[in-house]
Amino acid sequence: MAKKKIDNSNIENEKGIISLPLEELMGDRFGRYAKYIIQERALPDVRDGLKPVQRRILYAMGDLGLWFDKPYKKSARVVGEVIGKYHPHGDSSIYEAMVRMSQTWKLNMPLIDMQGNNGSIDGDGAAAMRYTEARLAKIAGLLLQDLDKQTVTFAPNFDDSEKEPTVLPAYFPNILTNGSTGIAAGYATNMPPHNLGEIIEAIIALIKTPGTRIDTILAIIKGPDFPTGGIAQGMDGIRDAFITGKGKVILNSKWHEEHGNIVIDEIPYEVVKQDLVRKIGDVIDNNQGLGIREVRDETDRQGLRIVIELADNANVQTVRKFLFKNTPLSVSYNYNNVVIVDKQPKQLGIIPILWAYLEHYKEVTLLKSKFDLNKAEKRIEIVDGLIKVMSVLDEVIAIIRASINRADAIQNLVKSEIGFTEAQATAIVDMRLYRLTSTDIVKLNEEKASLTTQIAYLKLIMNNEDELNKAMIQGLREVKKDYAIPRRTEIVEIVENLEVEFKDTLVEKQFHLWVSKDGYIKAIENNLIAKNEMNTFGRKPNDMWITNAQVSNLDHLLLISNVGTYYSIPLYKVNMSKWREMGMHINTLATMDGNEEIISAFIVSDFAQSTQQILLTTKNGMIKRTPIYDLETKLFTRAFKLMKLVDDDAIVSASLVSSKTRRVVIITQKGYGVRYNIEDVPVQGTSSKGVKAANLKDDFIVAGKPLEDEDDVMILTDRDNYKRLDQNEIAIFLRPKRGMRLFPERKRGQENILVGFVVNNNDVVHILDENDDYKELIINDIRRQMVTSETHDSPIKGIVNASLEKDYIVTNGDVPPESSSSIEDGEAYVSKAAKKAKNQEIREANRGKVTAKITISKDEKAEAEQKINAELPSLSSMLGDISSVLGNFTPQKPKEKPKPKPAKKDDETKNVQLDFDDLFDD
Repeated sequence: MAKKKIDNSNIENEKGIISLPLEELMGDRFGRYAKYIIQERALPDVRDGLKPVQRRILYAMGDLGLWFDKPYKKSARVVGEVIGKYHPHGDSSIYEAMVRMSQTWKLNMPLIDMQGNNGSIDGDGAAAMRYTEARLAKIAGLLLQDLDKQTVTFAPNFDDSEKEPTVLPAYFPNILTNGSTGIAAGYATNMPPHNLGEIIEAIIALIKTPGTRIDTILAIIKGPDFPTGGIAQGMDGIRDAFITGKGKVILNSKWHEEHGNIVIDEIPYEVVKQDLVRKIGDVIDNNQGLGIREVRDETDRQGLRIVIELADNANVQTVRKFLFKNTPLSVSYNYNNVVIVDKQPKQLGIIPILWAYLEHYKEVTLLKSKFDLNKAEKRIEIVDGLIKVMSVLDEVIAIIRASINRADAIQNLVKSEIGFTEAQATAIVDMRLYRLTSTDIVKLNEEKASLTTQIAYLKLIMNNEDELNKAMIQGLREVKKDYAIPRRTEIVEIVENLEVEFKDTLVEKQFHLWVSKDGYIKAIENNLIAKNEMNTFGRKPNDMWITNAQVSNLDHLLLISNVGTYYSIPLYKVNMSKWREMGMHINTLATMDGNEEIISAFIVSDFAQSTQQILLTTKNGMIKRTPIYDLETKLFTRAFKLMKLVDDDAIVSASLVSSKTRRVVIITQKGYGVRYNIEDVPVQGTSSKGVKAANLKDDFIVAGKPLEDEDDVMILTDRDNYKRLDQNEIAIFLRPKRGMRLFPERKRGQENILVGFVVNNNDVVHILDENDDYKELIINDIRRQMVTSETHDSPIKGIVNASLEKDYIVTNGDVPPESSSSIEDGEAYVSKAAKKAKNQEIREANRGKVTAKITISKDEKAEAEQKINAELPSLSSMLGDISSVLGNFTPQKPKEKPKPKPAKKDDETKNVQLDFDDLFDD
């Protein structure tokens, strides 16, 4: 069945339907909504410091008679009153606003006294409104005082059935005392609480000296004063906030040291204590080396108390700074003093806010005085009439008795010769007979005298600015006397530097570390080693360990990969592993490519003192030395370049060069070996490719190792054979040479070297076979052989890989032999520190210098433009001409030129590329 089509052609003529562009409609509706939430919901009025919902709650409670000295009433009763009469919104928003005004950790001066569970600083919610009871706090009476004296404007409520005040009289500066926070459309406010006594003194200073400057105000109002106390740091931020309405202060917790532990006494404003304790616990869990045993919340009725128990050797100040930096023990508070002024949102500094309140206070005082004056004048008129009656009592009685009714009696008294006013006549008619006694006449005379004095005083206030100021100052001083409290928040001028090296926060811990070829790092507690057997030691299948060392969590781990990069990992970031686990992969801490293998690992305790070097040898025959102190990094999450590799080259050896190193041995796959003096290997930076290590012909290097005097050379071949050589069996040449054979060639089949080591009697070679079994060769059991001797059969078959598990622990201050290699063999080495110092020197030399200024007049510029326009065609025509020319062009094959003979040092010139590495700082 076909769908019925709807005809919309005549929709505009339908009754009650208005056609409007969507953009216009949405803009108009959102504008109305934004205006409403700005003026009537989210932002406080500068005069009484209240949002509409707060004002309505307080007014409704005052209307219900819930004053501070009256019994409590159920909160649900108050919420119902507010919803029904003034605020037709959800009950939860009203109750939440009501609860917040009762919380002592949110407001300096709570406006509501709530009985029952009204939440806690731990972030607990208040009990349901049916369970709690509330009444106005004593100071809230100052906000509502004199509402009945026509001091403020009233407006109809939402259904015109009630009247509500548009602002409260507010006999104390609530806007600054309790602060405010809210988010509207395009506006937000975030005003901190301040000390009531200081605010009142600042207002008095403005009354006495209208031109008071910000410095004077800052001397009176020290800064924010939070109900939770704490320490506010940064006078510059406070000054900015007081001047512009925007500024930033740092809030720190108050603490003290107790028996070597950190005890928190006060926390920053609006920080949830329970969340804070949990975050401190998370920091402890994620940083086991901090030296923190536990964190305890010992808060009770006596006050807040959080104990952070430290280890005996922990540094209190360092740990405190680290915790303050990484937890809400220290937070920033951003001033944003946006308030409603004359129905408009404005961002104000503290002096305009004080003036706005002062103008309101002055207006309320004048309106109150006017009301009291009118009341006093009406009363004294009546008192005069009552006193006058006493002298003509018989005549008054006669007139009243002759009258028909009350109204006639009033009219007869007014028309009589005695001369009563209508108000006096009404009071006389309504007066009881006992008032005619002589005692009452005395009271009337006393009342007249009092009223005369009051009227004179009120007229003086209304007509004399100085008297008005005195009255306001007196009222403010009474408020300060009754309600002011000592400052809770300490103000510190300078923001404390919480920067601390994480390493300094650690308590040193010793443990064993294994590093594997595939990038697994395994940390084991020392006490577990004696309790377990090595045959149950967890390892990734077909992976093998290359390093085993006793280390400290304060050390750094340098990992050298085969692709010419290195990783610098603080060992405190390495988690402890269980005995049977594989350990954590380096990708947990940094990013390692899948084609990378770890060649060597080095333990560094202090980069600045690490003068030893790493000898790097590549498969295609390049070699260099790089100082370890050049490998310090600030980032630990990625790899850094260690050596520039060309084509398919890869690093095959990375070993430690110390002051005891005398020679270097190069071992090739096809069985050749050569020794050089260590001085013959240049020292180069991380961006260099090194120099030629050996003349290779259809061969590549499997090892390039540094030699000390007592070291031997050990090789394993692809035929599962091995051989131990005295290093002196290998000839010393000047680099680069192919060297000599390390064992005789076989007549049948070729025997290639699989791995090569530099060993001594204390070493053990760990071998991985094709069955993934881990076996050992003890060097002390293997005798030395001559170069001319053949390799020995190994008891281990199917050798896949081997490792010494060398513990390359860098010794501070140990200086290797200097390089005697000429600069022609490679670029001259300049350390990173020297480069930075040189660049800094150049920057300092050029500081303040500018290039010569070239001035071109307008006439010269116009003349040049005319010449260009006259001589050149348009850009499009030029592009068209070029395109046509290129389209007709047929390239010819160039004649082959004879290849030039290679230079002697072709290895250094055949691969030419631009190198920008020195321009970047790792």
